[in-house]
Amino acid sequence: MHDMLGLLGLCFRAGRLVCGDDAVADTVSAGEARLLLLAGDAGAGICRRVAYHQQSRGVPVIRMDCSAEEMGQALGRRPVAVCCITDAGFAAAAAQKAAAVDETYAALAQQLGEKKKRVESRRGHKKPRKKSAGT
Repeated sequence: MHDMLGLLGLCFRAGRLVCGDDAVADTVSAGEARLLLLAGDAGAGICRRVAYHQQSRGVPVIRMDCSAEEMGQALGRRPVAVCCITDAGFAAAAAQKAAAVDETYAALAQQLGEKKKRVESRRGHKKPRKKSAGT
């Protein structure tokens, strides 16, 4: 899952990763979360909140095998026990990396891959803008 930490760093720099318990809860409530990532040594309270988000909002969860300290170091922050990805492409890539390490995430990787394709197909083509004359 150390490849996953590199992906998380890239996602964080792109502004598509939300870290921290309260910020993740706000993002899930707003319907923007695509994937939740939980550190292997996360506390019982955080695990309960993540399970609630998974059941109530249907946001998939990947339990990482790294510690909160390692996740924080990958992001250049203090220890991070929970974070969420808000981009469908990054979420699909993270699920693919998790499925390569642990086969239990293979179905999740396929599901998020299909969701990524649907999102990309909806983006479509941009409409041409009319250019203003003069001034």
